[in-house]
Amino acid sequence: MIRQFLTLGGVILGLVLGGSLGYVLIERWPFFDALYMTVITLTTVGFGEIRPLSPAGRAFTIGIVGSGVLTVTYGVSSLVRLLSEGKLGEYWRRQEVKRMLKTIKGHFIICGCGVVGSEVVEYFVRSRVPYVVIEKDREKIERALLLHPDLPFLEGDATQEEILKEAGIERARGLLALVGSDPENVYITLTARHLNPHLRIVARAIAPESVEILRRAGADYVICPQKIGALRLAAAALRPQASFFLDLLLRSETLDLAVEEIEIQPQSYLCGKTLGEANLPERFGILVVAIRDREKGSFLFNPQGNTRLGPQDTLIVLGRTEQILELQKLAL
Repeated sequence: MIRQFLTLGGVILGLVLGGSLGYVLIERWPFFDALYMTVITLTTVGFGEIRPLSPAGRAFTIGIVGSGVLTVTYGVSSLVRLLSEGKLGEYWRRQEVKRMLKTIKGHFIICGCGVVGSEVVEYFVRSRVPYVVIEKDREKIERALLLHPDLPFLEGDATQEEILKEAGIERARGLLALVGSDPENVYITLTARHLNPHLRIVARAIAPESVEILRRAGADYVICPQKIGALRLAAAALRPQASFFLDLLLRSETLDLAVEEIEIQPQSYLCGKTLGEANLPERFGILVVAIRDREKGSFLFNPQGNTRLGPQDTLIVLGRTEQILELQKLAL
C-alpha cells in the first residue's frame, strides 16, 4: 500500500517539475511563474493564464490538464480499492501493533496461527493475557481476523531473529512454538532461547519422537497434541465426570472458576507462614490443590495446614477469578 502512495506521489511530483520545466523551455518564463502555472493547471482552480501563451504553450497546457485528470482518476480508484479491500484499515492496524510492541512487556508470542494456534488465541483472549501472533501464511491470518478483528499480529517467519525482536521477545513473558513443522519449531525454540535465556518456551511436537529434541533445543514444556489427545480420549471413556469437570475449567466461558499458579515472593505476607496461619480457604474461598517446592522441584499434593510456604514456592489453587486476583496481590 505504501508503494502505491509513493508511486502516486512520485507521479504528481514528476508532473509538477516536468510542467514547470516545460513552461520555462517553451515560454521562457521564470521558474516560479512556470511552477505557479503548472500547479493551478493541475488543480484546475480556473485562475486563467498568468501570461499570454503561445500555441505550443497552449498545447503543452492541454497535455498537463490531461495528465492531471488521469493522475487524479488513478489516485481516487486506488483509494477506493484500498478501502473496499480493507487494506487501509489493515495498514493502520499494523502500525498500531508496531507502536504497541515498542512498549509492551510481560506478553506471550504465539508462533503459528493454525488450528492449534487459533485455540490458544481464543484462550488468551478469554483470560485477558497480552499476546502477539507471528504467522507467515496470509490465509491463516485472514481466518483469524474474522474471529478476532483486533488480533495483534506480525506477518512473517518466526524462525527469523528480526521478526522475533520486532515482537518484543526481549521483554516477553513466554513464547509458544506452534507451527506445523517440528524442524521449524525446533529452530524457533533455539532462536528464542538465544535471544532471551529467561523466556518461558512452550513447544508443540507433531511427532512423539520430537519431544526430546525440542527439550534439548531449550523448550521448558513440550506438548504432543497427538499423545495428549489420546490420553484425554481414554480419560473421557474411563472417568467421564472428571474429564467433563476439567473441560469446564479450561474451556467454559460462563463458569467463573479457574486453576491458577501463584508464586510466593520473598517479601510477601505469605512467605514463612503455614497454610493454617494463612487461612486461605476462609479468607479467599480458595482451595490449594498442590504446592511446588522450588528447591526440591517436587509437588506436594493436598497440602496440610502445617505446610510452611517458602520463597518462590508455587501454589496451585482452584477458585474464582476475583478471589485469585486478591491472593495474587497478597503473594507479591
